[in-house]
Amino acid sequence: MDSRIDEITQNALLEALEKAKDYSRQLQEKREQRLWREINIPCNLSDALRRLSKNELSKIRQTLGFKNLSSLKKGELICKLVNLIPAKFKNIIYTFDRERYSLAKRMLKNKGCVTANGIPIFKVESLVRYGIAFPGVHHDQKILCMPLELMNIFKEIDGNELESIVRRNTEWIKLTQGLLYYYGVMGALSINKMINQLTGQEADLVGYIGVLSAASDYYGQIMLSAYGYQDHRVFDAKKIIDEQKMRPGVHYYPFTKQQLLKAGEPDFIERTPAMSKLIRFLLEYYDLSDEEINEMMLQLIDMINLDMMPTRMIEYLGSWLEFPSFDMVRELTAKLTELCNHTRMWILKGHTPNELSQEEKKHLKPMPAEPFKLNQTDSNIYNIRTGAKIGRNDPCPCGSGKKYKKCCGK
Repeated sequence: MDSRIDEITQNALLEALEKAKDYSRQLQEKREQRLWREINIPCNLSDALRRLSKNELSKIRQTLGFKNLSSLKKGELICKLVNLIPAKFKNIIYTFDRERYSLAKRMLKNKGCVTANGIPIFKVESLVRYGIAFPGVHHDQKILCMPLELMNIFKEIDGNELESIVRRNTEWIKLTQGLLYYYGVMGALSINKMINQLTGQEADLVGYIGVLSAASDYYGQIMLSAYGYQDHRVFDAKKIIDEQKMRPGVHYYPFTKQQLLKAGEPDFIERTPAMSKLIRFLLEYYDLSDEEINEMMLQLIDMINLDMMPTRMIEYLGSWLEFPSFDMVRELTAKLTELCNHTRMWILKGHTPNELSQEEKKHLKPMPAEPFKLNQTDSNIYNIRTGAKIGRNDPCPCGSGKKYKKCCGK
């Protein structure tokens, strides 16, 4: 089954993304203006809600599952939310992991406010959707503010029991993100069963799903689909499931708990020997920063999981680099082929093509007979460019506010 993305479609997508850049910047500016307006501190919940638009209030209602409120006017909806959010806030707190718990603790210690420097917009908006904290500007500084009513609830239940729940939630989230990093797509029951085995404890399925839903909204690492939970990089969950079903004899690769916790970290890269060889090879020719190397390796892993051939990866690298010679590109192609055959794939349930039996050797990537096409730009330098470079950590040109890698770039 050919799961490779059509080349024309990819090039059209790159062109569309480039054209959308200016529009994206305009949307980003509007989002910034809306979020970062003057706010009085300390604030109560009513004041915080009145600063929001009707659409933002509706997102809170939808996120927290408040029914029969869609027909209310803005003022009426605020009156309802002022009562409903505190009533549900205890349950919201019980979905916290270490990051959100620490943020709430900092707000509690600082009269409900913390500086928002370094907190991405998509996380800020998630905090708003859950009614946890609200953004604003105070004394020319961007801040996040937890309303007084909610601070009092958090203060009442904070303690050893909550800290234990936070540790459990953090482990659940990291393990789940790690499983999906390697397997791509899994049903909630399958993940829950694996987590029970890894932790040695029975995880309540309803509680687990609640924790995962909040984490998915906040981190954007996990997405819910018709096929269960999926890694944010997955392009087509159905194709992955179909490919996995074609190999009933291939079981999930047995990762250790520590391997999965490590893979559950944001922007994790499994530095295999094949990848290390490729990096050393690139550094022989180019002066690349750690950030640039990580960017390239993350994108190459994504392309491998989309079952792209090494020639497409050469074209991607050509959007970053100028190739000095034909022989260099030939050797680079060999290094990429080795990387493909030693990278864990979603369709192989976390195995590498090289690890599987002879039946699975068809997934090994051969050296292409014509591995590359070069456009000569002068007598000594070759350059193959497929379109403007969009970094994985750049804001997505679609205007979602998320990073490109977590939106259209997945």
